[in-house]
Amino acid sequence: MSFLIDRTRLLAAAVLLLLSLSLTGCTRIQTSIEDLMSPPVLTEEQAQIRDALARVSGETELKYKYPQNGEYRSSFIFYDIDGDGIEEAAVFYQSASKGDATWINILDQVEGEWISVCEAPAPDSTANIDFVSFEHLTDPQTINIVIGWEDTRSSKTAKYAIATSAYRYQNGRLTSIFERDFTEIAIADLDSNGTTDLCLLTPQAQSTLLFLACSTDSGFETVDSLTLPHGIVSFDSILAGRTANGQTALFLDSTVDLYDTSFQITDVVSARQREDGSPALVNLLDNENLSLSKLTLRPMQNLFCRDIDNDSIIEIPTASTLPGYEDMLDEDALYLTTYNILTPNVQLTPEHSGVINTQHRYMLAFPQNWLSGKVSAVIQPENGELTFFAYNGDIMDTSTPLLKLRVYSVKDYHDKFDNDYFQLIGQKGLFEYYAYVVPSQSELAITQQQLREEMFSFLD
Repeated sequence: MSFLIDRTRLLAAAVLLLLSLSLTGCTRIQTSIEDLMSPPVLTEEQAQIRDALARVSGETELKYKYPQNGEYRSSFIFYDIDGDGIEEAAVFYQSASKGDATWINILDQVEGEWISVCEAPAPDSTANIDFVSFEHLTDPQTINIVIGWEDTRSSKTAKYAIATSAYRYQNGRLTSIFERDFTEIAIADLDSNGTTDLCLLTPQAQSTLLFLACSTDSGFETVDSLTLPHGIVSFDSILAGRTANGQTALFLDSTVDLYDTSFQITDVVSARQREDGSPALVNLLDNENLSLSKLTLRPMQNLFCRDIDNDSIIEIPTASTLPGYEDMLDEDALYLTTYNILTPNVQLTPEHSGVINTQHRYMLAFPQNWLSGKVSAVIQPENGELTFFAYNGDIMDTSTPLLKLRVYSVKDYHDKFDNDYFQLIGQKGLFEYYAYVVPSQSELAITQQQLREEMFSFLD
C-alpha cells in the first residue's frame, strides 16, 4: 500500500471548509480539527474503548485527538496490526494527568472485552497528529504503524514542522523503530523490494534535501540523501507512480522562484541499487548525465503530474505559448500544455497536447493537425469564451474560427440565440459546458463527434 501526503491539496480542502464557516482569508491553517468539530457521538464499540481507557488512566474525561490528513481521520482507528485476524484499536488522546502530551494507546479484544495493552507518547509533548498509515516497512509480513506528528509550538511563519515515527507492534509491545523530522513525506516501494520506504523532503532556500529510509540488515534507517539542484519554495504535488518502463518513482511538482517570479517545476525521484546492493536516490530528470528538469519549468497554472489516459503511467506536464503569444507577458499569454511520458531511454516524449482551462477544470486536446503552430486561441474577458482559429501569423486575425467554448453556471442567463449554435457537451457540478463547432471547409475543421469523443475532457 502506498500513502502520500499532498499537503497543498489537503490544505486547500481545509481552507474551503473554513471559508464556508467564516469567510476568512486563505492562510496557513493552525486550527486543529478538534476545534472545528463538535464532540462526536461514540458508537457502542468506541464507548467500550473509552471505558477501557478510563479504567487504565483513572480519568473519565479524555481529549481525543484526530489525524488531520491522510486516510484515517478518527481518533479510534481499527486495524489488524499484528496480523492475527482480529482488529486492534489505536486511540489518540490527551490526558489531564499527563500534561499536554498526545498519547497513542493500543487496545485488543480479549473474550469480547476491549483491554488496553500498551501506550506511547508523541515525540513532542505538544504534538497533534498529522497522519496515520499502516505499512510493511521492515518485511512483507509485518505491519508497521507510521505516524506524522505536528509540532503545535511551531511558529506561524515557519515551515510546517512534522516528525515521523514508525512503530512495530508485537507481543503486546509498541516499539519505536524510526523517527525523523520532515516537511513533506511520501511512502512507496521505491527500490521495488516488496517493502515500503519513507522519502522525507525538506525544501530550503538554495537546494532541497530528500532522505530515503528503508529496511536494512541493521534495522529501519536512513540510507541515503539527495539534493535537488534548485531551491524549492513549496511542494505542490507529490505522486507515487510508474514511468514508461515500469519503474516506481516519486513525481514532485514544486514551486520555485526565478527572477522574482514563481514557476512550477517537476523532478522525478527513484531509487537504484549500488554495487553493494544498497539503495541510492536518483533524480531521473536531473543527474550527472541529464538536465531535463528545466524542460518542465512552466508558469503557475497548478498543473501536476497525473495519469491522464489511465494507462498506469504518469505523465509530466510541460508548457509552451500558443502561436502569437510568444512575446506577451505570462499573465496575458495562453499556453499549450503537453503531457509527456518518461521513456526507458530517459526522454520526455509527448503523449497529449492541448489547452487547459484551470478555472473550470477541463482540457481541450489538440488533434495532430492542430499542432505545429497551425491553431491558436483567444479568450473574451467579459464572458470567458475561448475561440480556437486557424493561425495565419496575426493573433488578432480570428477570421477562420474552428471552435468556440463557453461555460455557464446553471444559474446564469442563457441567451436563446446561443442555443441555435452552441450545444451542451458536458456538465460538472454547477457548471454547464457548451461548444459551437464552426462549419468550415478548412483542413483543420473538426466535427461535433470528434470534439465529444476525442478532444474535450474534464480534469480530475
